[in-house]
Amino acid sequence: MIPDKLTNFICYDAGNEMLGIVDVTLPNLNYMTESMGGAGIAGEIDSPTKGHFQSLTTAINWRVLFGENVVYCAPETYHYAFMGNVQSYDEGSGEYRDTGIKVVMRCIPKNATLGTMGVAVQMGTSVEYEIIYLLISVNRRAMVEIDKLNFVCTINGRDYMSEVRRNIGRD
Repeated sequence: MIPDKLTNFICYDAGNEMLGIVDVTLPNLNYMTESMGGAGIAGEIDSPTKGHFQSLTTAINWRVLFGENVVYCAPETYHYAFMGNVQSYDEGSGEYRDTGIKVVMRCIPKNATLGTMGVAVQMGTSVEYEIIYLLISVNRRAMVEIDKLNFVCTINGRDYMSEVRRNIGRD
C-alpha cells in the first residue's frame, strides 16, 4: 500500500458544526530534553523526557474574516476535530484505497492574525493555539494521544506515562 494524499477533510467544533473552509498546520512533537554528559559518556546526549513535550502549537487558517470565525480568538478552551480521508494506492491490485484519519485537539488561543484586506482576494485570517490535548486516530484506531494536564502519552497503544502517574499519585 502506497499512501498517496489527503483527499479532503472537514473541521468541526465541539458541537459538530463545520467551521467553514480552513486549512490547519499540525503541531511538531518535540520532546523536552536535557543534556546529559560526564564520566562514562563519550560526549553529550540530549536525553528526551518521556511523555513531556515542548509547546504544541497549531494554526487554523480561514480564507476570510467573518463573524463565525473571529470569535475563536476569545480566551477560552476550544475543541476541534479534523476528519479526513487518506487515499492510498494498492500496488498489488492496482486500486485506490481510502483510510479515515481524525485529529482531535483541545486548545487555547495564543494569537490571532486578522489578515489583509484587498480587492477580490482571500484575507489570510488565522488563529494560533496552544494544544493541551491531542488525539490522532487512523481508521478509528487511536495512534497518538497526548494529554498534558492528565499525564497521558499513549503511542500505538503503549501508555508511556502510566508509571509516572502512579508514582506521583495521579492514577
